[in-house]
Amino acid sequence: MSARSILALIYTIDLLETEKGIDCRPALARHGLDRDKLDPNSEIGRDRELLIFTELLPQVDDPLLGFEMGSRFGFAGYGQLAMLLMTSETAFQGFQFGVKYQALTYLYGEIALVPGEQTTALELYPIPLPQEVSRILIDRDMVGTFKLVNDIQTQLNLDLKPVEVWMPYPRPPHAAVFEDYFGCPVRYEQPHCRAVIRNQDLALRMPGYNRMAQDMYREQCDAMLARREQPTEHLASRVAAYLTLFVRTFPTAEQVAQAFGIPERSFRRQLGKEERPFQGILDQVREEKAKRYLADSERSVAQIAELLGYSESAAFVRAFERWTGVTPAKHRKGDG
Repeated sequence: MSARSILALIYTIDLLETEKGIDCRPALARHGLDRDKLDPNSEIGRDRELLIFTELLPQVDDPLLGFEMGSRFGFAGYGQLAMLLMTSETAFQGFQFGVKYQALTYLYGEIALVPGEQTTALELYPIPLPQEVSRILIDRDMVGTFKLVNDIQTQLNLDLKPVEVWMPYPRPPHAAVFEDYFGCPVRYEQPHCRAVIRNQDLALRMPGYNRMAQDMYREQCDAMLARREQPTEHLASRVAAYLTLFVRTFPTAEQVAQAFGIPERSFRRQLGKEERPFQGILDQVREEKAKRYLADSERSVAQIAELLGYSESAAFVRAFERWTGVTPAKHRKGDG
């Protein structure tokens, strides 16, 4: 996964510590970060950030945590991208820039602009995320994106409002909070996230349009993109850490490549260079999880098979015997 500004992590750490009473120092230290030395100008890999979030966020019992996280995204935190959006000729061009330079945002997904006859949809397709943080990060990304749009509108005295928003999970008890925030109906249990905007609003000329300034900010954004692309060395260990976050349903090689922002062919080729093919990494992750689960005498083999994504216990037993040379039952007894 490509690198991004560490500001989103800092915003979240501040929220967790000051308002949720969470001591973030131990978790940060486990991932090689010193709470007192977090530099707002530094960057962090998206996969490393996700590991930290997966450890910290489930400690908070608050269904609106994602909403609060997204609300903390500051306009200045987007740096040169925010300035580029401000200098767009139209709102539509601004959204086009947002899609093109989405790697400079904090999203855990891919965004696309889908024009129609009367409206245009800004769609967000979340990457595979661990179940315990999926809903939180989806809320954060949708609210944070809307916060950026609102901040730009405030700066330029505009009034862009979506006519409809989609969310990919069941309607929550606090749905009114989102409807009030987005200012439009919100549809739940949809296939992905979406905000629909009228074309007539997107066609409005932006008062901050400046072609020379826009060209300058585009060059700066291009340079940031080039600098932030992480080298693919040690990709296998990063993929293993990512897969370890999942239970029951594991992402495919194609989905993991997308999550890491690497073309699938390049992804597989790099893993081949490291002599760690994707299926081998997934098997290793499942084997390590299986051994931990087997150490828990409360879990049956059928339950463990389900946690590892197998539809039948027999398939898990065969896989475990292939990995270790013994059956799960023998391993549990200490015979393997």
